[in-house]
Amino acid sequence: MSNAATAIAQAHTEAQEKKAAKATKNASRARSFQEAVDRKAAAPIATLEAVKALIPTDAQAAAIARAFAIDEVDTDEVLGAGYNSVMEEIKIMEPILATTVNGEKNYRALEMHMQRIVGARVASAFGQAQFYETKRQAAREMSSGFTNENRDEDRMGIDGQANRAAFAREFAAQLGMKAYGLSALAEGAAKAYAEYFGSEWKPYSRNSARSLDRQIADAQADALGF
Repeated sequence: MSNAATAIAQAHTEAQEKKAAKATKNASRARSFQEAVDRKAAAPIATLEAVKALIPTDAQAAAIARAFAIDEVDTDEVLGAGYNSVMEEIKIMEPILATTVNGEKNYRALEMHMQRIVGARVASAFGQAQFYETKRQAAREMSSGFTNENRDEDRMGIDGQANRAAFAREFAAQLGMKAYGLSALAEGAAKAYAEYFGSEWKPYSRNSARSLDRQIADAQADALGF
């Protein structure tokens, strides 16, 4: 084989190798992207129902307050604070975000904004509720004679301070009351949203966004006599 032919063959081989390496790199990126999408899809969605399933009930919250000498949460006051804060923001932002189309008010931008505002409150309550449940389970294991026969955690520490199991129970109790309070705040915010927009608050998703767009489009088409 001549030198020219050899050079051409080598160049072709190098080009093929670069092409294969690029394809492998692109495939790796696509796989990483898909894995990220799958993780996001599998992540639990923050809803009021999900929060309620994790936090103490009203009766449990009262029992926690008595057993651990923790101040009870004034749920009426906290719920009212969540409600009033959302209503106040709607009042301030409506002139800025609401637009007029063919003489009709369009609240799409305002609704999207408030959906996120309420969503932030629900997400905060959900995160706290998850943390509470994790620590509650840990305290339960430490305090259970079935999973901890020697119960070393229930012995007093050498410094006379509360033992590990007691500390875990107290910590879980404090987290439970925090989650309980944040739930009331989120509930008040969602109540204000539903009252103003006439529909229950739902966590954002592409499907819900498309559904809202479709409703607006249908209303506009109906107004135009389509």
